[in-house]
Amino acid sequence: MSVVAMLQGTPETDVETTRSALAMAQKMGTSLTGLCALPDPQAAVMLVTTPESTGLTAAAATNIIELQREMLEKAEAAFRQGVGAAPGTDCVFLHQVANAEAAAASAATLADALVFPRSAARSGEPLSIAFDYVMMDARLPLVLAGTQTYAPGPVIIGWDGSNGAARALRFHIPLLKAAGEVIIAQNRKDAERDGARPGIEPGSLEDWLKRKGIKSSISAIEGEVSAALLALAKGSGATMIVAGAYGHSRISERLFGGTSRRLLNAEDAPALALAR
Repeated sequence: MSVVAMLQGTPETDVETTRSALAMAQKMGTSLTGLCALPDPQAAVMLVTTPESTGLTAAAATNIIELQREMLEKAEAAFRQGVGAAPGTDCVFLHQVANAEAAAASAATLADALVFPRSAARSGEPLSIAFDYVMMDARLPLVLAGTQTYAPGPVIIGWDGSNGAARALRFHIPLLKAAGEVIIAQNRKDAERDGARPGIEPGSLEDWLKRKGIKSSISAIEGEVSAALLALAKGSGATMIVAGAYGHSRISERLFGGTSRRLLNAEDAPALALAR
């Protein structure tokens, strides 16, 4: 088990991702892996059959290999910078020959936390496809870094009794145990908009967490859920929100807005531990 930081070969972003992931690893007392996944250069070149294009294919492969070498050097240097001395924490940089989405999904299956940079939630960014794949297709847990470098602090659980919220909760038990202070937040009216569900009561979750050795408190929130969660995080000093992602259609949320989309796009937000 380890905390895994997804790296993309852009120094400033990779340093911040590494620092956030390192803080989580140290809080949980586990190791840190910096993962940079790049596809096989030969597989990235379109196959051609004409003799005239053979040289072009070889040149393209050479260019891709050189580009990947530069990206790896930048990613590893950023990882080393982000780690610094890190006494007592095993830190390993790993290059994996694979598509980022496949490598990230594989890492997410057993990682204590898989940490993506904040930019991964935006379309067109280097790790956006991998971020979407892990959350939407593989339906595995991930952590999206906050707008500021992560620091240990209280954790908020956005609880509505949904399958996504339950999966996010179960997957991120190590983070909750390490946090020390856990706040269960719920907007009762919003939670019941799709009908009553078993386990929706915050008290039931509080009892369940207690059996796991996790102390928690309950905080009722009102109004628009994402704004209320962010306000609670700011007021309590929470540095992470655990929540289910996309309880409704992702297309619907992108067109009309929704809790997940607003949390992902917030200009000032803590880390988000998500699952769908």
